[in-house]
Amino acid sequence: MNKKHLSLSVKITILAALVIMISILISTIINIRNEIVNIREYVEMNIMNIAVSISKNTVIIDALEDKDDDTIQKQVNTILTSVENIQFIVVTDMNSIRYSHPYPYNIGKKFKGGDEKRVIETGESYISEAEGTLGKSLRAFYPIFNSTNNQIGFVCVGTLMEIINEVRINSIKSLIFTAIIGLIVGIIGAVLLSKNIKNTLLGLEPHEIVQLYNEKKGMINAIHEGILAVDVNKKITMINQSAINILNINSNPEAIMGMNVVDVVPSTKLIRVLESGNNEYNYEDVFNGTVVVANRVVVKDEEKIIGAIATFRDRTQIIRMAEEITGVKQIVEALRANNHEFMNKLHVILGFIHTKKYDKAEKYILNAAQLQKQIGNIVTRKIKNTTIAALLIGKTSRAKELGINFDIDKKTYLSEETSKYNNDLVTIIGNLLENAFEADLKSNKDEKFVSLKIEDKDEHINIIVKDNGIGIKDEDKDKIFIRGCTTKPNSGGVGLDLTKRSVENMNGKIEVYSKHGKGTTFKIVLYKGEDDDKSSNS
Repeated sequence: MNKKHLSLSVKITILAALVIMISILISTIINIRNEIVNIREYVEMNIMNIAVSISKNTVIIDALEDKDDDTIQKQVNTILTSVENIQFIVVTDMNSIRYSHPYPYNIGKKFKGGDEKRVIETGESYISEAEGTLGKSLRAFYPIFNSTNNQIGFVCVGTLMEIINEVRINSIKSLIFTAIIGLIVGIIGAVLLSKNIKNTLLGLEPHEIVQLYNEKKGMINAIHEGILAVDVNKKITMINQSAINILNINSNPEAIMGMNVVDVVPSTKLIRVLESGNNEYNYEDVFNGTVVVANRVVVKDEEKIIGAIATFRDRTQIIRMAEEITGVKQIVEALRANNHEFMNKLHVILGFIHTKKYDKAEKYILNAAQLQKQIGNIVTRKIKNTTIAALLIGKTSRAKELGINFDIDKKTYLSEETSKYNNDLVTIIGNLLENAFEADLKSNKDEKFVSLKIEDKDEHINIIVKDNGIGIKDEDKDKIFIRGCTTKPNSGGVGLDLTKRSVENMNGKIEVYSKHGKGTTFKIVLYKGEDDDKSSNS
C-alpha cells in the first residue's frame, strides 16, 4: 500500500509502534549488556568472598599444615552444600597438590589450569578464567597463610562458564519477554491513542482537513455577506473582506484576527448573543453609518458555548438585489420613465395655458394623445401579454427620454398565454433593453438605436435585442454573465447574471454577437413547457 493512502490512525499506530519498538529495543540491548556485566561481577564477587572465607578457616589451615586431606575435603563439601552457583572449591599446598576436589580421585594430583602461578609466586588474590578438570570456569584465587603469616597454599573457588552462560541466557530471556510484553502494551496504547486522535478530529484524515480548510477560505472569500466570528473571550477568530468593506473598517482581516471585537466594532451585539446563548435572526443594525441586516448565532461544542458568529449584509444591496431578482426594478424604471415623459408634457401644456395660447395647447394635447395611443396600439396589438406590454411602453418612453430610437420589429408577437413566464420574461427583456440603452449612451454616435424582436412560436420564444452602442471587447465576452462584473456605477453587476439564470430556468440558450465600437446583438431562445433532454442540461 502506498504510504500516502494510509489512514491517519494507521500512520499514528505505525509511528507509535516504531518509536516504542526502537525504544524498547535500545533499552533491552542496554539492559542485556548491563545484566551480562552485572552477572559476571556478581559471580566474581561471590567466588572471591567464599575464597576469602575459606582461606581464613582455621580447620582448613590446620589440616593443610598437617597434610590432612580428609579433613579438608569434608570441610569443603560442607561449605559447598551451603552456597549457590559454586561448582568447585579446591585447596592446594605450595606445590599445587590438591587437598580437595569435587571428584575425590583428583585429590593428591596437581592443580590444572596454569593460572595458579601468580598466587603461589606472589601471594596475590585475583580472578581468572581458564580450562580446568571440570571445563572452562571463572575462578577466584586466594592465598592461605598459617598463624606465623607464612603462605602454606591457596584456595581456588570456581563457577563453570557454562553455568554463568545459562544464568545469562535465562536473564536475557526474561528481559526479552518483558520487552515483548512492553511492546504489546505499547502497540495497544498506540492503537487507542490513534483512535482517540481520530475521534478528536471528527474522523477526518489530514488531507480532508486541508481540503476543508481551503474550501472554508474559498467560501469565505467568495460570499458577499460579511462574516464575523468570536470565541468565548470575545476575541475575533474569523472575519472576511466583505465584513471589512461593509463595516468600513480601515484594516485587513489578518491584522484584526485575535483582537477584542469591541475594539473593532464597538456597537456589536455579538457579546449579547454570546452571554445569553440566544440566536438572533434578521436584525437591522447601523454600523459606521451602514444599515445592515444581521444574523447572530452561538457556536456550541455539545452543550458548551465556545463562540458566536454574525453574518450580515448591506440592507441597500439586499433591496437592490431583490428588485433585480423579482423584475420590480424593470417595471419601476418603466413607470418612472412614463411618469417623467407625462410630467414634461404637462409642463408644455401648462406653459401654453399660462401664455393663453389655448389653441396650441389643444393641438398639443390631441397630438400627444394620438401619439401615445399609436404607441399603445402598436405595442398592445403585437404584445398580448399585458405585463410585457406595460414594460415595453415604459421602455419606449425611457428611450425617448434618453434620445434613443427604440424600434419594435413589426413581426414581434407575444401571446397572452406567455404570462406564466412573466418573471423570467420581465428579467430577460428588461435587463437586455437596459443594457442596450446603457451601451448606446456610452457611444459618441449621433444616431443611437435599439431594436427588439420577439417571436412567439409553438414550442419556443425567440428574443433578439440589438444596439449600435460601444460593443464588447473580445477579452470581456467571457465575463459579461459573471455576477459582479459591471461597468455601471452603484450596480451589483447582477443584471446579465440574472438574465442567464432566467434563460436557464426556461431551458433556453443565449448567443452574443458583438464588435467593439460597432454594437451588440443578443439572441435568446426560450423553450416552453417541460423538456427532459434540455432540463437535464440546465
